[in-house]
Amino acid sequence: MTGFATVVTWLYREARRRKVFRTAALYVVGAWLALQVAALMFPGFGIPESAIRALIWAAVAGLPVAVVFGWLFEIGPGGIRRTGPAVASEGAAPQPLERRDYLMLGAFAAIAAVLVYRAAQGVRDAPRNAAIAEAHAALEEETERLENSIAVLPFANISEDPANEYFCDGIAEEILDRLARAAGLNVIGRTSSFAFKGSNYGIERISALLGVHYVLQGSVRKAGDQLRVSAQLLDAKGVQVWSESFDRQLKNVFEIQSEIASAVASTVASQMVPDTDGHEPNLDAYEHYLAGRTLLHRRDWEPAREELQRAVALDPEFAEAHAELAIIQAFEETPEAMSRARASVKRALQLKPRLVRARAAEGFLFTKAKPPDLPGAERVLREVLDQDPNMSDALNWLQSVLYEQGQVDEARAILERAAVIDPLHPAIAANLADRLIEEGKIEQAVRIYERAMEQPTPSPMIFAAATGFYQSTGRLVEMSIAQKRAALRDPAYSSLFFLLLSYRSLGDWPQVEAVNERLMRATPEGPVSTFRAVILPSAKGQIDVTVQRWREALSERRMTFADLDGVERLIAGVDLARDGDYAAAIEALEPVVDAEFPDRAAIPGSFIHGAHALAWSYLHTGADAKAERLLATEARECSALRADGRLRNSFDLHRCAQTELLRDNVEQALAGLEKAIEAGWSEYYLHERDPLWASVASDPRYRALMAKVKTDVDRQRAEVRRIDASERFIEKLDAAIAAKTPREE
Repeated sequence: MTGFATVVTWLYREARRRKVFRTAALYVVGAWLALQVAALMFPGFGIPESAIRALIWAAVAGLPVAVVFGWLFEIGPGGIRRTGPAVASEGAAPQPLERRDYLMLGAFAAIAAVLVYRAAQGVRDAPRNAAIAEAHAALEEETERLENSIAVLPFANISEDPANEYFCDGIAEEILDRLARAAGLNVIGRTSSFAFKGSNYGIERISALLGVHYVLQGSVRKAGDQLRVSAQLLDAKGVQVWSESFDRQLKNVFEIQSEIASAVASTVASQMVPDTDGHEPNLDAYEHYLAGRTLLHRRDWEPAREELQRAVALDPEFAEAHAELAIIQAFEETPEAMSRARASVKRALQLKPRLVRARAAEGFLFTKAKPPDLPGAERVLREVLDQDPNMSDALNWLQSVLYEQGQVDEARAILERAAVIDPLHPAIAANLADRLIEEGKIEQAVRIYERAMEQPTPSPMIFAAATGFYQSTGRLVEMSIAQKRAALRDPAYSSLFFLLLSYRSLGDWPQVEAVNERLMRATPEGPVSTFRAVILPSAKGQIDVTVQRWREALSERRMTFADLDGVERLIAGVDLARDGDYAAAIEALEPVVDAEFPDRAAIPGSFIHGAHALAWSYLHTGADAKAERLLATEARECSALRADGRLRNSFDLHRCAQTELLRDNVEQALAGLEKAIEAGWSEYYLHERDPLWASVASDPRYRALMAKVKTDVDRQRAEVRRIDASERFIEKLDAAIAAKTPREE
């Protein structure tokens, strides 16, 4: 103890001699004065109070630096000097600075500069951060809670086996489905309720985001054939209303689900509709069904199909599994898959004629037919919703059917109902945002996407939709932020590809190359291996190199352009048309361009418009009549959108302008292009080398419009580069890729 006391005494005396206490006191007084000035001045400049906190943290971080500086140096009439060593008289004069002292002072200066920069960055970003926080708070405050409404959260897996996760999710979803049959009860859709799985969001925040009065949550422990299910019903403030635990054998899982649903319904609904079907599926089949349904919700098609096929193989009388399998098969859209889907629906309805999910699958199949049977789909989906008004998929499918038939007002009303029942469903959110954009309600569309991305784990689909929205409205900085967030969350092929395209839109070629390099490493092979070779030159507009790469890649795989399918064939056909190989372009594009619905062969925000490329090729091979038929159909669609007041989206405006250009109506084309730019069209770096617009490249009006777009795009590119540098984005992306890539043993 004596030795410690001696050291403390020495430190105290030495600090006094070196005037450390005075230095620290001066620093504290100076920092306090600076904070007082900031508190007085910031409100006048609209800088929020949170900026003061940034200065406080910077001041606290700087105090140790000031103390160390005071220990080593002192400032006097002769400037900065090193504090001399202690002598008996304590009167040693300060020593001149040596080389090492200058290095130390340089380090102090660097640390001070970093602290000042961080403080300035905090002050600069405070308004934006405060605005984001206020927007989030406003989103929660503006939510109107549905009467007699409930959200069923995924039940937690407290078993030792992580593989039971599907089983736990399935129990919660089964309870949700049973509650949906309760009269007078509004049940939030599975997509939105399950968006909070594994998050730390509290009940109050979840209930506000979903607009509900009640939340059901629970846990499942499964060990062998023993099952323990606990459930509790909470109000919007998180106060428990009801709770119970069930210890049963696994074979009694269906009883447990019914008991929980009945207990909850008796608390918040007027009547529970009983399940009159006596068939209880084979338990092994049931577990495969739960896994397949969860994978279907994630749009993980192949594993979902395999799980559901196992379910129906184990229990051929399992109607629900047949119905879900039909929906997956319908999404494939091939003639063979559609035939299998119809057989699955037929079998499901033979087993359970009143199974609403099977009827919904039947209605969905009508929409996927070639040509689609829209009246048939409408009839079936209306019947489904009469029985289950909370089925958000059926609501979304019906609104699409009505919209396609021109029943816009009713489609909008049904879509709004779907958005209330399943507010975080990516397809519903994107569709509603599209309708709002058509009506010119851009800020409302922004709020739709902000809410959808507010959830803990937004779907890749909502990121893609939000990216397209921001791009269509010319908000390239926001587009970049959304796409970077998606890539960091899951650096898969699709997210990296769209990230590359976002940098392409900005004309940021170094970042395009950087992302392409990581895209190639992340996906060395796979179903898109042919397309991989052309991504970079295509993004840069090097069309001759692009086509050469197409030919080389296909030759290596002993394929031709005719062997490609889907989007790859569409992209290759457009590239061939741009390169002037019109005969090959026609051969590639004719099978994928529907003459009755040419707009379906288009990828928004890109050059990839199959009908225009095909018409362009026809015009260059003397098939003018074929070109005019395609373009006339396009022009009629544009006229219909214009007459309905729905021609507002910048992509649609640009498409219509390009249609007029190909019809040799230059005045209308330039007028349409100007409107597209006013609406936010910003694809300067796609137009730069676009042969379709080469005929007006020297027109002063066209050059002025392109110059305007380029100025805005370049401004936003500079902002994105600043954000990337400050966030060290590429380093974060590399870390995300490394975390996802499995290590070799």
